[in-house]
Amino acid sequence: MPQYTNLSQGTPFWVDLSSPDIEASMSFYANLFGWSYEEAPPEDVGGRRYAWAQISPGYPAGIASLDNEAIASGAEPQWSVQLLVDDMDEIVNRIADFRGSIVQAPAKVGEYGIGAQIADPTGGRVNIWQAFQSGPTIKHEHGSMQWCELMTPDPETAAAFYRMLLRVKTDPMEMPDGSVNSIVSTKDGPVMGISALGGLSEELLACFGGPTWIVYFNVDDVDAAVERAVQNGAELPDPPWDVPGVGRIAWIFDPLGALLGLITPPSS
Repeated sequence: MPQYTNLSQGTPFWVDLSSPDIEASMSFYANLFGWSYEEAPPEDVGGRRYAWAQISPGYPAGIASLDNEAIASGAEPQWSVQLLVDDMDEIVNRIADFRGSIVQAPAKVGEYGIGAQIADPTGGRVNIWQAFQSGPTIKHEHGSMQWCELMTPDPETAAAFYRMLLRVKTDPMEMPDGSVNSIVSTKDGPVMGISALGGLSEELLACFGGPTWIVYFNVDDVDAAVERAVQNGAELPDPPWDVPGVGRIAWIFDPLGALLGLITPPSS
């Protein structure tokens, strides 16, 4: 079981994939990132299958099975972000003050923590998590989360919501199209981004049905990773692109349709 360091509230500390075919997903990401897996006891995760991905020296992510009921109700494969909170009850009691809502009520997950899902005023949904354990995990290495970002039509409203609810800092950045994106920081430094859906190519805009969280995974070579992913059934909506000071980036749809980002940071 992955355990977490003493991270600040508002930190995206865990990501997981909901999949209608967990075996196919596990195989794809093992090939893409070099992951192996450890499965959770079913009684700890509501009877479904849940696999913790492993890559030396830690646990970068999880993959969860979507049950038939979820699939029938329209649930789609997707990568989800979990934001750390210090006190679940306090967050739940305050969220309506900032025009947010509870999508899934808080529930205890075994000995690991308490989870819930919330929606911000722009419609973006994110999981929140009060952890019971602490210890090492892995980020910013090949095959692990490098960054995550909320893409929304109203980034200013979303930034204000997370700033007030989670008591984080948001630094606005005016973009060439006039929109205002934000970098979200805790006392530990920048932890995630909030960006406008405008300003993208038509191919990339077609990826979004509404506000969407994108998880960016660190890879040693974006172009090689994209080639490997496409060979194994992924779709590439737009060619990789370079962002000065950030790295080389690509978005892909995995073979079951889940959207994710790949990034190779600058070598310096």
